[in-house]
Amino acid sequence: MAANADTSRPELAAGFRRLVVAAALAVWALVAVGGIVRVSESGLGCPDWPLCDGRVVPTGVKEPVIEFSHRATAAVSIALLVAATVWALRRYRSRRDVLVPLAAAVVLVPFQAVLGAIVVWLELPDRLVGVHFMVGMTMLALATFAAARALRPAPLPASDGFRRAALGLGAAALALVSLGAAVVTTDGMHACGEEWPGCNGGVAGGGDLAVLQVVHRFTAYAVFALALVVIALALRGRGPRLAGSAPALAAAAQIGFGVGIVLSGHSGLGHDVFRILHVAGGATVWAATVALVAVLLVPAAATVRRPAAAASPAGR
Repeated sequence: MAANADTSRPELAAGFRRLVVAAALAVWALVAVGGIVRVSESGLGCPDWPLCDGRVVPTGVKEPVIEFSHRATAAVSIALLVAATVWALRRYRSRRDVLVPLAAAVVLVPFQAVLGAIVVWLELPDRLVGVHFMVGMTMLALATFAAARALRPAPLPASDGFRRAALGLGAAALALVSLGAAVVTTDGMHACGEEWPGCNGGVAGGGDLAVLQVVHRFTAYAVFALALVVIALALRGRGPRLAGSAPALAAAAQIGFGVGIVLSGHSGLGHDVFRILHVAGGATVWAATVALVAVLLVPAAATVRRPAAAASPAGR
């Protein structure tokens, strides 16, 4: 390395970038497997913690195996997050746009682990299950943000209108994730019966849970509408096409999964498949939106700086 090279913001190694992306994908898988656990009612498949029915590896019964797979995915996610954070601390401390979200995700790990243990010990209280889910989605946002910044250190060019639309989409996606957690924890997913787009013969008939379900639906529509604005602007050259298209595609699929849950009745294999896809789809919409915001809204000061001696007034 040249003596006058700028080492304050070293270029990220390809191996490090792959590790951060793997950590984000593992956290996404953790959320998706959590959906399988809930739909299959396997949350108490391992009635104790950290062992599973007194064993390190459970027997071949379905519920313990599903719950153990969730714990195993959590272990992989934690290992990848810790490894990426340690690497960043040792080599890339100046890359705070990557280090800070990674470190924040790792800080949440013990809280999430203790919360998961309490959920098991108290036999799945709805409120704590919802909090557990939201902490997981927060970890997904942090890991996704770090991965997006690792892959794209400089902000992508975009118009002010595109950036505002992306920021609005991010806020709406956060509201959607929060409302989705509320619907699940209150068991409000069937509050509208098997009706769509109506609800119990009206707009929101059937009580408070029906109102919550309808608010969740309309928030999903708002997310999709904002995602369509973003993709329209991207196609007109106002912002990145790939990153700008992903939220709309994910939101369209997610609405389809939600409608499938309603129209497939209250039970059956198809109903369960749609519920699992809905959890994974929600995580995908959330991650795609966070990634879009991450590559747009980080100040230009976060990019790699040239050596002061080599900088010229024209290049500043």
